[in-house]
This record gives sequence, C-alpha cells and structure tokens, in this order.
Amino acid sequence: MQTAREALAKNRRDAMDIAEKVGGGRIRAQLRDAEGDLIARLRMLDPGMKGTFTEQQMRATLAQVRHVLRGLRPGMQRAVVDTGLEAADTAAGGVVTYLETVDRQFRGTGSQPLALDEASMLDSARYGAKASILRRIATSGEEVEGAEDVPSMGKLGVLDRYGVNVIDHFEGALRTGLIARKPWESVKADLVAGSPFLQGAPASWAERIVRTETMGAYNRAGLESMQEADDQLGDLVKILSATFDDRTAADSYAVHGQIRRSTEPFETWYGPMQHPPARPNDREIVVPHRVSWPLPPYLAPKDRGAVVSRWIKEKKKGSPPETPPDTTVPRSLFGKQAPPRIPPEGGGGGAQGGETGEGVAEPQGA
Repeated sequence: MQTAREALAKNRRDAMDIAEKVGGGRIRAQLRDAEGDLIARLRMLDPGMKGTFTEQQMRATLAQVRHVLRGLRPGMQRAVVDTGLEAADTAAGGVVTYLETVDRQFRGTGSQPLALDEASMLDSARYGAKASILRRIATSGEEVEGAEDVPSMGKLGVLDRYGVNVIDHFEGALRTGLIARKPWESVKADLVAGSPFLQGAPASWAERIVRTETMGAYNRAGLESMQEADDQLGDLVKILSATFDDRTAADSYAVHGQIRRSTEPFETWYGPMQHPPARPNDREIVVPHRVSWPLPPYLAPKDRGAVVSRWIKEKKKGSPPETPPDTTVPRSLFGKQAPPRIPPEGGGGGAQGGETGEGVAEPQGA
C-alpha cells in the first residue's frame, strides 16, 4: 500500500498530465468544483458524525484537492510536479503529516490518491465523443467502443430527452463526484437536480447513469494503465470478471473469464468493447493478468449450461446467443516460469475451440 507522500506525488503527476491535455484552466475548475462540494458537505455534516471515518475522509480529500490546486498556479505546474517523492514533504508542507495522522486513525483514508485520472475520462475536451457512454450513444446510436468512428444518425431513444448540454452537466457532476469521493446517492441527486426529465423518471434511471458511467471511467483508466504496463512487461492480458448475485444477467455469465490481449476488444452479445460496460447496469470489471502467472479458478469461464440456465431464469424467449470465444491466447501458455512471447495479432493463438466469434446472434428480448 502506498504512503500519503506517494499519494500526493501521484496527484501532482495526474493533475499535470490532465493539464497538458485539456488545459490548466479546466483541471483547476474541476478541482475548484470538488473543493466547493467538500466544503459544503462538511458544513452540513450532522454533529453526530464529527470524528467519524466519513468526516475524516472528506477532510483528507479536501487537503489533497487544495494541495494540488496550490501546485497548479499558472507558470508553476512543471516545477511542482518535478519535485518528486523525496521533496514531497517540502512541497506539501503540513499536508503529508496530516494525511499520515489520518491514515493511522482510519487506514487508507490518507494514502488513497484522488481519482483525477478516472475523472478526466469524463472530460469531453480530452476524449470527445468517447467521454461518456451517453455521449457515445448520442453521437452514433451505439454503446460500443469505436462506435463514434462509424457515421450514423443514431437511434437516440431516451437521449432525445437529454441533449448534449444535459450530458455535459452529467459528466461534470460525475467528475466532481469521483474527485470528492461523494456517495452515489449524492451524485444521483446532482444528476436529477440538473435534468427535468430525470425529475419525473423512475429513480433507477439516475442510478443507472451513475453506475454505468462510473464503471466506464474506472475501467477505461485501468485499461490505459494496463496498456502502458504491457509495453514494459510484454505478456499482459486482460480478463473479464463478472459479479455474481441475483441481479447478474445471462450475458455476464457468457463473458465471464474471457481473455484478450491488452489491445484486443472483448466480444459480447452487444458487440465488441475494449472494457466494460457493454450496456447500462453492466457490472463487469477488467482484471490485469500476466501470461507467466497461472490462471486462478475464480476467473474460469462459465459453461454453456450455466448461461442457458440464467437465460431461462430471466424468462427470456428462445435460445441465448452463442457464447463468444473465451480466449485469443492459448490457455496452455499460462503459468510458465518465463514469460512466453504472445503471438502477434493474426499470427496464431486463435480462440480456443477454433471459433472466430463472427455471426454472433442478437440477444433475444434485450
């Protein structure tokens, strides 16, 4: 686990990276929003919550936000970022000491860095139509990675009731929520407050947006980190892992344990995707794994019988679509002492069982 000093150093690096891509003014405004939100929540905190984990987490987050803001004054960004770990105490003043004290009282509170990178995934200045899943749908009518590259009038459906300006508001509320570590209920309330449509819609609609977009931001940030690690390690793959409970749908059973190289898309009933979510309320995550490591049993794919059983339990009509190929990297390569060379794309190592994944049927009753 990293230290408070390392967390602050990561905050500075992430802030500088975002500032270089979208401009210092945008990241400062984003942090100012988070600062204002935290101050307001602390002022409204119930007296009975004083000294609790909730209060200390907010105060620790506020200290980190203010520290980054001090380092992002125009003309000083690079100097502060370049101080590095060894000079962090000097650059941070008393912030490191405070965070270390909080960390001893509530483990993990002071040494967890801000979600700056994840929040930046929802910035349209950096990612354009890819910034949020809602924006991707509004652009192309599709929810899959790469859809924005396909010219399309799109089937906006419910997005006709939103509009790009409202999506902008949603992305801003989600960015603030990620940085300020707001509870999902509070983020949902922020979305509803900025959307007359959501004010009259079922509560589940706002929750669906928050869950889906938050998962998308975290998974995309994780994917970029994985691809950087793969450049250095050479044998990194990504494995899709579903959450299994009474809400898990048949399509999640069908993709659990799917293995792909870091640059390859997963295959789902809804089309290809580089990372979840493939649809609203999708709760899969991506697990990074090295080919030189053995595959753990909990990431083993579900058999076809389990997929069909779940499909029937959901009262779906007909038969479920074919289960996509489970891996593009032969399972026999995993767990070797020396990292094996993964065959390049198109050069062998095809999906187990010889399937190509082409011609996957559309889901029935989705």
